[in-house]
This record gives sequence, C-alpha cells and structure tokens, in this order.
Amino acid sequence: MLYIAFGIILLAAAADQITKLLIFGHDCAVIPGLFKFASVENHGMVWGLANGVSGLMIVVSIVTAAVIAVMIWLLVKYRKVMGAPIAIALAAVIGGAIGNLIDRVALGYVRDFICTEFIDFPVFNTADIFVTLGAIALGVLIIFTKKGHALMAAIFPEDSADKKKK
Repeated sequence: MLYIAFGIILLAAAADQITKLLIFGHDCAVIPGLFKFASVENHGMVWGLANGVSGLMIVVSIVTAAVIAVMIWLLVKYRKVMGAPIAIALAAVIGGAIGNLIDRVALGYVRDFICTEFIDFPVFNTADIFVTLGAIALGVLIIFTKKGHALMAAIFPEDSADKKKK
C-alpha cells in the first residue's frame, strides 16, 4: 500500500509538471463558454492572495515543505491504521503540494492555466485539482469511516482516552 501511495505522489507531481510544460503559454479556448487555457503566473498564495509579497513567499515555501514532510511522516508511520483509501487521498494532497512547490522554488511563482468561463473562479492548475480532491476525500474518509476514526485515535490517543472517560 505504501508503494501505491508513493506512486500516486509521483504521478500527481509529474502530471502537474507535464501539463504545465505542455499547456502553459499556449492559451486557447477548450470548450468555449465553459473553460479555456489562460496562462497566469501566480506570485501569491492560493487564489493569488498576497500577490507580490516576495518575503512572504519564501516563508510559505518553507512552511509548505515542512507540512509535506509531516504528511509523508504520517503516511509512513500510520500506514497500517489508515488503510488504502486514506493513504491514496493523503498521497494526492502531497503530490499536488509538491507540484506547486516545485514551481515556487524553481520559478518564484506557480503556473496556473485552467480558467473557468461559466463562473468567476480563480485560474488553477493540475496540482490544485489533486490537492482539492485529495483534501475533500481525506476529510470525508476521516469523518465518516471507521479507518478514519481509528487513524485519529492513533494520532491523538489522549483525545480518544478523554472521550472514553466521559
């Protein structure tokens, strides 16, 4: 299961970088009225927040790398408790985060290119899709499954012991 999770991490980061190489800079309508490719250099955080605050982006990059390291540690340490679906969701988040971190470190900005035309929504990229879908799946699995509850009890044993006392 750990091999599958690390494979997904590599797949997500690679898919992000490959799509950016193939599409970024080649703007065009994909499905007119629905979405198009529109290259945007995101020098800020999510949805362009704090755009142009360069010192903050160094801190964001360091914090992102630390969070990725913690998520990988959790994946390895609790792999037997979490089960495959949670590991896959966590791996998708990690892979997407790595994809955007590669851009931020190598280029100083993140390459976004997927632009919705039917709603006013920030331009995003493949890594953002992996992070978003992985995070949603992770949340649902942790809240609504026995494996999710077991994982939280393993990570936070004092909380589950307090609940049993009440």
